[in-house]
Amino acid sequence: MSGFSLSREQLDAATSEKDHLLIIAPPGCGKTEVLAHRAAHQIHLLEDNQRVLALTFTKRARSNLEERLRSVLGQARARRKIVVRNLHGFATQIVLAHGRTIGLDMRSLELPKTSTLRKAMEAAGSSGPAMYDAERMLAEIKRGPLSDAEVLEAVQEQEFGQATVLAENVERSRQEANQLHYDDLLRHAQRLLRIPAVARLYQAHFGAVLVDEFQDLSLQQLDLALFGCSSRRTFAGDPLQGIYSWAGAAPAQVEDEIRRICGEPIRLRESYRSSPKVLETVNSVSEQVDPGSSLVSAQPERWPGRGCSAALVLQNRAAEAELLTRLAGSILSQVPEASIGIIARAGWRREDIDAAFAEEKALPVRRWDLAIDDPETVSLIQSTVAALPRGASIAEARLAVLDAVDPADVDTRELVDGAFDTLEQSSATTARAAVRSIRVSDPRQSIGPGIHLLNAHTGKGQQFDWVFVVGVEEGHLPGKRNSQGDALAEEQRVLLVMLSRARHGLVVTRTRMADGMYGPYQARQSRWWSRIHAEFSSPEEIQAHLATSAPANT
Repeated sequence: MSGFSLSREQLDAATSEKDHLLIIAPPGCGKTEVLAHRAAHQIHLLEDNQRVLALTFTKRARSNLEERLRSVLGQARARRKIVVRNLHGFATQIVLAHGRTIGLDMRSLELPKTSTLRKAMEAAGSSGPAMYDAERMLAEIKRGPLSDAEVLEAVQEQEFGQATVLAENVERSRQEANQLHYDDLLRHAQRLLRIPAVARLYQAHFGAVLVDEFQDLSLQQLDLALFGCSSRRTFAGDPLQGIYSWAGAAPAQVEDEIRRICGEPIRLRESYRSSPKVLETVNSVSEQVDPGSSLVSAQPERWPGRGCSAALVLQNRAAEAELLTRLAGSILSQVPEASIGIIARAGWRREDIDAAFAEEKALPVRRWDLAIDDPETVSLIQSTVAALPRGASIAEARLAVLDAVDPADVDTRELVDGAFDTLEQSSATTARAAVRSIRVSDPRQSIGPGIHLLNAHTGKGQQFDWVFVVGVEEGHLPGKRNSQGDALAEEQRVLLVMLSRARHGLVVTRTRMADGMYGPYQARQSRWWSRIHAEFSSPEEIQAHLATSAPANT
């Protein structure tokens, strides 16, 4: 059982007697813990044979919540009374169970991968702006409960052009191949839950629903949550962490609808994640986004030296990469179990850093964009291959691992495929030989000790003992395409998300020079740089802090 003691504001949220509840929970305020205790509270209100449905966005968020639920409820009770799905997994479950109701051919239906749509576009002979326009066109059309025929009609009604022709060709090919893209999973699940008889099945089965990160919901995803359970609904999240409008999220409309259902929210304002110095930096940005949104440290005395924050200006990206490897080495020499997140807005800005850490064989390094580095995926592959005959091929192992995965868990299936794509590039002739080349990871730790290289959206919902936010420069933060209007406001929230991953120490960096197509050029500091408050401005000050204050890692 969990040894975590809830604060008064957390307890009020977890045990509220309201049937429908909205919780505003900024990062580090114990949202996952509150949701786990909220689930425990809701169990007592269930009817016989009912369960609690918990919906998250990502596989990692689902794993985090499942871990918390096991600690609060115990493993057997959590498995018996709670169903945890990410939204695509819930949609897949609905489609697999009821797809025939809307005429889907379930015998040969092909479930999606992230690359499915992009490969379809490339097969149609397109690239560049037309491909992106066609992808966006199909995504927007499929955010409603349309049938396949209605999708094609909607495409044909678009202004004629290369993107429209491409979108129609890709959609026709998809339908003829009986294949789904990710948008189709949500669309068909929405269609099914709008059938009263289907909705009643889920509403009878689920006596309560908990929705994590409500600010990232599209109106379609909100529909799934509302139709999936009508009895008791809890939504938790933070509007200041909304960074998915490009994926269809509609934070303003969704929050308005949730407030209509739930009324005024309960707000959490105490941070259990971040040191006082980190919070000063985070608050300096959050106050620009939403005045009055600052958090306070719930346990300021637990952080040696009150933590660390720094803003560093380096000459170029090579110097930045060299400094980060040196600082990371210093941190890990002090505290070997420390986790260090190095986060960029976009992958291209991290290339020099990735290359530098690839040469650091003595340091544990994980790239989050590689499925072969995912601890749970690696553990699943290792355990399955161990049970296969010694001479089993990599292809046979792939099939065996996929057979062990829940068909509705499309995210895990994709990670497995991605990991085996990497293994097949090795020189190994058997699955066992290929698996021996994988670094050993602890599947119980979604974030283990060492260096983690990742992008802003990948890191959402995660936390690291130290965080380096790199590239606080115009063209990267904010990006060139997002330099005005709502897109600019979201870019500032992306910065806030990146900063708020840090626990003990937070370092932001920018460079004076950058390399372009025609050689080096002067990089411009981000428009937000001068308003980011940090205690230190030199590597030497960080090293002095490390020498006198061991980072907190609990």
